[in-house]
Amino acid sequence: MTKITPLLILALLTFGCSESKPKSNSEEVIALRTELDGLKHLKAKTSKDTESQIATFLTFQENNAEEAMNFYVDLFENSKITDIQRYGKDGPAKEGTIMVAFFDLNGSKFACSDSYMKHDWTFTPGVSIWVECKTADEIDKLFTKLSEHGKVLMPLDNYGFSTKFGFIEDRFGVSWQLNFEKT
Repeated sequence: MTKITPLLILALLTFGCSESKPKSNSEEVIALRTELDGLKHLKAKTSKDTESQIATFLTFQENNAEEAMNFYVDLFENSKITDIQRYGKDGPAKEGTIMVAFFDLNGSKFACSDSYMKHDWTFTPGVSIWVECKTADEIDKLFTKLSEHGKVLMPLDNYGFSTKFGFIEDRFGVSWQLNFEKT
């Protein structure tokens, strides 16, 4: 299967537009520029989407995806929200809730959404986010913040496989494994 390039699409549009008999050459030029701009936007979006093919996706069922995302971005250094798409007033979910949002946590890609349907499943500790901490202060801070209104599954301790390790389910139900190795 061959790839259709933007140049080929532009050529097809040019021949297709020439059959539509525009009123003037300037209208044809405007139409072609509009189509070309659309293709450039599509190509840029496709390139952006393929920069990182893998991201952790978090599905929230209590309309708190934005709250969780903001909490995580504030908690981890070098983190930011990169894109938010919200449900509109005619959508299947509550207006303004997150259809899909993308964010980075210190170099790791994440996506999240507010599910408008209640599922039989939710988050599970069997799948968790592993964080390799650089300092003892960092692991202490993260453990304290993530465990607030959450559940400690394994308190911070030396378990033999790690100098300092903790396992938490945060207030949103997302599980985190925090690890610190003294060097």
